[in-house]
Amino acid sequence: MRDLCGGAGRDALPVAVPVNLVALVPVANVMEPECEASLQKLRARGIKVRVFRGASAIDQARCIMAHDALKEGFTELLWVDADVAFEASDVDMLLEHDLPFVCGIYPKKGARALSSHVLPGTREQIFGEGGGLSEILYAAGGFTLVRSSVYETVEQKLALPTCNAQFGTPFVPFYLPLVKETEVGAWYLAEDFAFSERARQAGFAIHADTRIRLRHIGRYAYQWEDAGGEPKRHASYRFVVKA
Repeated sequence: MRDLCGGAGRDALPVAVPVNLVALVPVANVMEPECEASLQKLRARGIKVRVFRGASAIDQARCIMAHDALKEGFTELLWVDADVAFEASDVDMLLEHDLPFVCGIYPKKGARALSSHVLPGTREQIFGEGGGLSEILYAAGGFTLVRSSVYETVEQKLALPTCNAQFGTPFVPFYLPLVKETEVGAWYLAEDFAFSERARQAGFAIHADTRIRLRHIGRYAYQWEDAGGEPKRHASYRFVVKA
């Protein structure tokens, strides 16, 4: 079931916001309160927000949301996962790069790893102060800005068909998972990485702004030590990529 909601306010973003920018939020079960609070900041600044509830098949949900947004004439698609929290200024930072495909990076939940995938040969990544624009291999879909030109080019160059028109919910399978053969074996690419792969095949580079601090919201088992302090945060953080 599609639950489309949006809002507008009087405040303007510090950088010029494209008139045709929309935030797309697929929600499988629950939207985290921290994410909702972030989205409210966008609504207050006049950015439209579209929420797709019941997105248990995340690949199909993304395909439908992208199709509907492009059909409505939106040219800048900001993807936000329902468990990612951010500041409105983080959107400014993505926009100011004026790139077709750019994202923020956040960690996986329950694992000491990044959700996005760096380029082969990358040994480290600087986050926060000292960070900046960096090309990566694949972008996780939790906080990503993609221009309509990427979708149009991918559809044309890869000859993607329009699916499910007979059921009244047509879409192009931009986010269909795929298997990529690598030197060390087959790699199953989930929907966001699969779209990144298709974008690369169509000639687009994928960039990340490593200055952006995102919060990936999940469950955490609090213990005694948490009552006496908070996890240490750093203005600048050097992430060493495991070989």
